[in-house]
Amino acid sequence: MGISQTTQLRDLFSKEHLMQMDIRELRVMIMLQEIKILWQTARLNLLHLILGSLLTAFGIVLLVNDSFFYWPPEWQWLFNNDLVDAFAIMVGIGLIAFVFSGGKSQLANAVLLACSAFFLMMLTVLQLGHVLVMHDYSRLLSIIALIGWLLVIQYLAVFSKTVKRRK
Repeated sequence: MGISQTTQLRDLFSKEHLMQMDIRELRVMIMLQEIKILWQTARLNLLHLILGSLLTAFGIVLLVNDSFFYWPPEWQWLFNNDLVDAFAIMVGIGLIAFVFSGGKSQLANAVLLACSAFFLMMLTVLQLGHVLVMHDYSRLLSIIALIGWLLVIQYLAVFSKTVKRRK
């Protein structure tokens, strides 16, 4: 928290001002300040937050649908396994936690982005296999979107604020 925010909070919660407010208004004010601080923290790594939300949503959808992948038939049991879906959910929650913890760890950023890229690349290859082998052309749009998100991950890996540059 910066000095100006501390001064604002001190002025906001001065004794004269507190006496005029009732407890409910005070709780609302505190909650709004906390939301504002969370939003300021999230804005620093907004793409990480969106990617984490996307991976969590993918994981939940795949967890609910146990027959999403039907090609290759020999590996259906692996790709439709709930552990794969839980991996996506954990990586997504990890990215969200990374954002709200300040997003300063280079190692956490690298590991989370690598896991995200691995999972999305696996989805891309499997869906491309469904299109080419099983002629399920309804998956083409999601392949394009997944490739777009892989490019976003590449952008984050190169230009993220946590990446230190060699000189």
